[in-house]
Amino acid sequence: MVIDTQFEDSAEYNFEINLSENIVTRDKVYSILSKAIFRGDLKPGQRLVELKLAKLMKVSRTPVREAIIELVQKGLAVPSPPKGVKVAPLPTMKDLTNFYDIRGALRGLAARKAALNIATKEIKHLEENIVKMEALLLEKSIRRIAKLNIEFHQIIERCSKSKELILLLDNLQKKSRESFSVIISKRDRQKESIQEHKAIVAALNKKDGILVEKLMKKHAENAKKALEKEIIFHNKSNN
Repeated sequence: MVIDTQFEDSAEYNFEINLSENIVTRDKVYSILSKAIFRGDLKPGQRLVELKLAKLMKVSRTPVREAIIELVQKGLAVPSPPKGVKVAPLPTMKDLTNFYDIRGALRGLAARKAALNIATKEIKHLEENIVKMEALLLEKSIRRIAKLNIEFHQIIERCSKSKELILLLDNLQKKSRESFSVIISKRDRQKESIQEHKAIVAALNKKDGILVEKLMKKHAENAKKALEKEIIFHNKSNN
């Protein structure tokens, strides 16, 4: 993960796509491009050239154009005057700090509300999620663990029964482009995170709203510190 990176003015794409024209929609093209951005196949600052992407995917330019518009709307791409669009730069350290502070407060509140509403089946789902994470940790499947981590928090957020909180957290997730943190996620932090998840589930099972809110906020704070440390290390190693 590179913070404050300069634009890479390149339109050479290192991923292969072959889609049949008659099944392609704007949503499918958007899904492909957004995943390529999160994986790092499309890098911050890289130009998104409509014609080249259409040729790569073997589709017309219309779904590609519409998908690029959606990428801009969701903050994954930015206009590049006078004409064109580029993959958006990664968040700055300040952006990430603000994100984790806000997310920690919102997730803490959601967890406290969830403690009042969570049912046995949801507790079981959370426990199953943790078991899967531990298995993937042995396989060193960090990206798949990151996906399970998102699912873990989404279960708790749904149990808050607060549409407003769920919407706020969902929008924050999209705007933050948190998935980029997968690029520098470390196994040790994932191990710590899983243990924190266990403590959160235990508090939810006891329906201790005050404790689970405290644990959730601490969980976010620990994630922020770990990511800041990795960003500093990553930037130093690239200088």
